[in-house]
Amino acid sequence: MEGDDHQGPPVVLVHGNVSSSIFFQPLMQSLPVSSYAIDLRGFGGSQSLGVDATRGLRDDSDDVAAVLDALGITRAHLVGWPMGGGIIMQLLIDRPDLVASLTLSATMSPFGVGGTLADGSLRTPDGAGTGGTGANQDFVARLAAGDTTDESPNSPRSVLATGPRASTGPASRRGPVGCSTRWPRPWWTPPGSSRRTPSRRCCGSTAART
Repeated sequence: MEGDDHQGPPVVLVHGNVSSSIFFQPLMQSLPVSSYAIDLRGFGGSQSLGVDATRGLRDDSDDVAAVLDALGITRAHLVGWPMGGGIIMQLLIDRPDLVASLTLSATMSPFGVGGTLADGSLRTPDGAGTGGTGANQDFVARLAAGDTTDESPNSPRSVLATGPRASTGPASRRGPVGCSTRWPRPWWTPPGSSRRTPSRRCCGSTAART
């Protein structure tokens, strides 16, 4: 998916699991710069290709790099949401030449899915309240049951075709609660290695950029 052609560095958006590029459409329509949203393999309009799990997220990050190369994009501001955040961090490790900055929204912990402390331990003994793998309960039930219909807005086929449904519950109306900025070292980075680039990890209404 491609946004309006405005002057300025392009923004490339990478979605998370069980989603597609269409989730970014409202954002892309408001951006004052050129923007692209990529469908990962098996999602949206992309081919249903398998991935080699022994490579971590590298199959997906290699795909993103291939798309940028094909489009002639030599440097971009990358935005990753859930799993997409892990993918663009892997891209930074392998192809730093392509990365102007990273913006990580509700991204994966450097130690896997779920909320962890800096040493990788869970924030709570049972992992509750960290947001890890949280989702609409009806959607999860339909996914587990193999629902292939579009009879409900929460059917997997409907969600992938139309994007997320907004919640109007009290928690949603209260809005975001905070954010943090850091230089992440993903779990697939060799110990002792590092690479610094402007990055923002947002989970709130305000953020500081380093």
